[in-house]
Amino acid sequence: MTDKEIRDLVRSEIRSQMIDVPKEDKIKKLAKVEAEKATKKVSDDFLTKKEVKEMIKNTMHAYHKWMWEKKNMWMSQI
Repeated sequence: MTDKEIRDLVRSEIRSQMIDVPKEDKIKKLAKVEAEKATKKVSDDFLTKKEVKEMIKNTMHAYHKWMWEKKNMWMSQI
């Protein structure tokens, strides 16, 4: 085989392999779709700021109520 034939074979093989490579715009679209899916999945797991404040408020209320009841039991034993 001559050098030209080898180069032609290599060039044709490279071209056939490059046809399967996705273009930049297709990669961007796929990345955007995957990012949106991941964001939607993660956003369902997180609590909002309002929910967190409400949870802390309820926890502190329950804690102080429990401490008040405990104090009353202690005071009644004296």
